[in-house]
This record gives sequence, C-alpha cells and structure tokens, in this order.
Amino acid sequence: MRKKLLVLGLAAIVGASSIPAGYMLSKAPVVASAEENDDADSWEDEDEDEDEAEDSRELTKGYVVASPAKKTIKVGKSFYIDLYPSDEFDSEYGDLPDEEWDELIEENIDSVTFRSTKSSVASVNSKGKVKGKKKGSATIKTTVTFRDGSEGIYKTKVYVTR
Repeated sequence: MRKKLLVLGLAAIVGASSIPAGYMLSKAPVVASAEENDDADSWEDEDEDEDEAEDSRELTKGYVVASPAKKTIKVGKSFYIDLYPSDEFDSEYGDLPDEEWDELIEENIDSVTFRSTKSSVASVNSKGKVKGKKKGSATIKTTVTFRDGSEGIYKTKVYVTR
C-alpha cells in the first residue's frame, strides 16, 4: 500500500500527464525501475509512428486552393497562379513548411493545367504565368488532376487595366 501511495504522490507532484496510464490504474503497486524510464527506444518508436502518419497525408481537391482567386494587373504585367493548402487542410494538419507542402504536391498530384477564357485579354502558360494583354477581364481555370484520379477546378478572375 505504501508503494502505491508513493506512486500516486509522485503523480501529484510531477503531474499525471507524465506518469503512464498503467501506473494509475493498476490495483497492485507498480514501481518502474530507472532502466525502464530511460528506455529511449520506446520514445523513438513513437516519433517514427508520428512521422509515418504525417507521410500518409493525401491531397484531395478540398485540401488545395489556387491563388490568387482574383487579381488586377496592368497590360504587359504578369503574375503566377500557385497551389496552396486550403483552410480545411490547415485546420486538420496545421501549417506546413513550404518544403513539406511541395513534397505533398509532388507525391499527390499528377498534373496541373491552366486555361484562359479570353487569351486576348490575359494569357497563361503551362507554368501558371498569367500575362495581361489588353484591357478587360478573363478567368483562368486551373485544373488539378490528383493521383486518385479525381480533379479539382479552381478559378482566378483576372482584371487587366491600362
């Protein structure tokens, strides 16, 4: 009984979150040896499991947005349309460094194509570079084909001024 109280007292001092659940629920007194607590391999295994879970993320059309959604440029000027994580993606996975986002794009997207509804007003090349040609407006449709075969179509409204 004294050992059980010692473990419970230790949990109160250290904080219950740092004592494994089995210590608190056991009917018999449980005391871990120093060797058991210093076993770094068990912590490393948990980190590897987390890394594998992160690597299993799959992009779908709900997780991607083409940006900007609208843009005003002058004749002769240009900008790029790029793919970014959606708010839905951020709420589920949090912010990712650019390198990790680029890896997800590479691993989960088969192709990205761009098409202007009025190429005489705003043209777009295969890399997403939009150039203003003459005054007016056009919509650039970005079609993303995902590895699972689904497609996402995103629109960027372009206003060209003089």
